[in-house]
Amino acid sequence: MKLAACNDDRPRRLRRPEEFAGERGGYAPWCGPAAVATAAGVTYASACALLARVAPERYPPGREIVTAWWRDLVAALDLAGVPAEAFNVEGKPTLSRAVREGLPEGWWLARVTDHFCLLEVARRGTARVYDNRLHAVPLSAKTHGRRRVTHLARVPAPPGAE
Repeated sequence: MKLAACNDDRPRRLRRPEEFAGERGGYAPWCGPAAVATAAGVTYASACALLARVAPERYPPGREIVTAWWRDLVAALDLAGVPAEAFNVEGKPTLSRAVREGLPEGWWLARVTDHFCLLEVARRGTARVYDNRLHAVPLSAKTHGRRRVTHLARVPAPPGAE
């Protein structure tokens, strides 16, 4: 049974990391649930609930989700009705190199060195980063550009993306 992202009572827009922190009593959100929440247009708590439904043995009730698995993020998005189409990553390029050398335009869920984020790739090899601490920040060496890419999946534009 799929859980529609529209079951959330939040506005259908890209929320900022500080809004996720507000849901958590002022604490910064973790990257896995934040990536799911942004891509699916759901609250941070709903993203954690999706992950718990996918793998209850890894994400038990009442425990914070600090570490997440790639396959669980993809499955949580699927449960929310958000398709994530795997993209073959050859070698382990930096995120900047992957974008510069032909990552197609669109929205991407990325797993880079010890981190998950969403990318909005635009023309001419430019991208903006959305994660648990950044909102629409241009990709650069300071914004994960030097991290190594291990997994990529194309996702639809998140609800509320312009």
